[in-house]
Amino acid sequence: MAVSGTMLIGQEKLAARLSVLDKEMTQKTAEALRKAGGEIIRVTIPKTPIATGELRARSFNEGPLQDGDKHTQVVGFEKHAGNWDKDNAYAVPVHENLEAHHNVGEAKFLEHAVQETESKLLSYLAKEMKL
Repeated sequence: MAVSGTMLIGQEKLAARLSVLDKEMTQKTAEALRKAGGEIIRVTIPKTPIATGELRARSFNEGPLQDGDKHTQVVGFEKHAGNWDKDNAYAVPVHENLEAHHNVGEAKFLEHAVQETESKLLSYLAKEMKL
């Protein structure tokens, strides 16, 4: 009787090694995304307007958040803005007001930083993950 299928010698070792590599790549991806988020914040901070310095202090870099095989890094300002009094949450109005004059910083500070860094992020991620 003929046996169908293929048996690899060392199949269990190969499966175990692939499992380890999967975990290592997940960890490297997470670390690379955290560092990329940090790079975006680093570029954003000098662009952020200063009145009291409070807005710059409200920057955050969170994640990566994982949903199955999807990883998401979240960067921004005023992470808990929904929990603050209306008069205390001001990142969005400062970011979006193109008419405001700022002695230091600019409107669209986060958006401009993302645009400035986005062309570098894939190579940055590859370097961090050593691909």
